[in-house]
Amino acid sequence: MIGSRFTIVLILLLLFCSEASAQKVRKPSNPPPPVVVEPTKPLPPPEPEKVVPPEVALSVEEMRTLQAVIETSMGRIVFDFYADAAPNHVRQFVWLARVGYFDGMSVSRVIPKFIVQSGNFASWEETNPNRKKIFEIPKLKAEYDPNIKHERGAVSLARPNGEPDGGTCHFFICTQKASSLDGQYTVFGKVIEGLDILDIIAAVPIEEGTQDKPKERIEVRQVLIRERVTQ
Repeated sequence: MIGSRFTIVLILLLLFCSEASAQKVRKPSNPPPPVVVEPTKPLPPPEPEKVVPPEVALSVEEMRTLQAVIETSMGRIVFDFYADAAPNHVRQFVWLARVGYFDGMSVSRVIPKFIVQSGNFASWEETNPNRKKIFEIPKLKAEYDPNIKHERGAVSLARPNGEPDGGTCHFFICTQKASSLDGQYTVFGKVIEGLDILDIIAAVPIEEGTQDKPKERIEVRQVLIRERVTQ
């Protein structure tokens, strides 16, 4: 009996020792893989904001109640629109003014005793936020009215030579009567305030070596559209 118990104890002792030895030689578990931080890829530059004409066009009735205020570095010029005679030209000018297209431009051309012109996007300064936008400006079919002439203060749309239906955004104001332009360019407005400012702008010196570039920058700070003020 004692021998049997001794044998059992001996067997249990051997099993315990074997297990302890196995634990000593057991390989440690594999460590987790290291966390690899991939280099950050630069984000692509944002797409330029596209500015397109509104889906709902202004009616002639709405445009009859509006007028434009051009705030320049030399003073203010206000003009009324010929909404009935040139609705598409008025509509496009109002849209461009409301989205800030003209803000921060300059008077890019001055032809003494003839016209003062603006609307050239190339005259934006480098910091102008409009340079980060794409303006999709349609070409306009001419809207000549034989009863509306290029008198002093007439606001008309410039266009490329040979393209009577190629006007978009460049506009000019006549500093005096210019009958040669009648039937060639669309008059869409008339100055009612600021003809004295127009004369000051028209009298600036022209940069040497050019025919019509003002020597000093005359900024178009803003073009506002407001309800027509009854005089």
